Amino acid sequence: MSGFEANSLDVLVDTRSETVTSLIQAATPVREQLQEVVDDVATRLDVPIAAITLVRDDAVLIAAGRGIPDWIMRAGGLPAEWSVCPRVVNPDQPLLVDDLHAVDWGFFPATAIVGPLRAYAGVPLRVDGAVVGTLCAMAPAPRAFDGGAVAVLEDRRPVAMRLLGRP
Repeated sequence: MSGFEANSLDVLVDTRSETVTSLIQAATPVREQLQEVVDDVATRLDVPIAAITLVRDDAVLIAAGRGIPDWIMRAGGLPAEWSVCPRVVNPDQPLLVDDLHAVDWGFFPATAIVGPLRAYAGVPLRVDGAVVGTLCAMAPAPRAFDGGAVAVLEDRRPVAMRLLGRP
């Protein structure tokens, strides 16, 4: 599913963005429970940083996070260009990166995009077939995440989606 559909006026409507907006609103009253999911992921994967993100075309919104810098949490997220999460949304599959600084980010050096983050594991969150965000874990040192990390993330994903009202 592309996230776009035609309505009765044959106008394309970006249903994915609308869904992300509704999920952010749904996250507010269950933020503590979402935080428990994130904390469990961080503990089970032994990482200092984990998050439930909702990805719009222009921004990555943080529904719950552990180890996320205060300025990002206060802002509610960050520009999509500054995050790894949209790379999970676009191919709709788990993403494991052992060393983010070894990835080609285009014009900008890796440290400008991901800062001190070095390792990333994320799985897509889906609503009605469209990928709307990620459940992810990050580490400040290079690390080889494996299928076990994906299994932990996939185990917690349905809990997060249920809390967001989208089982």
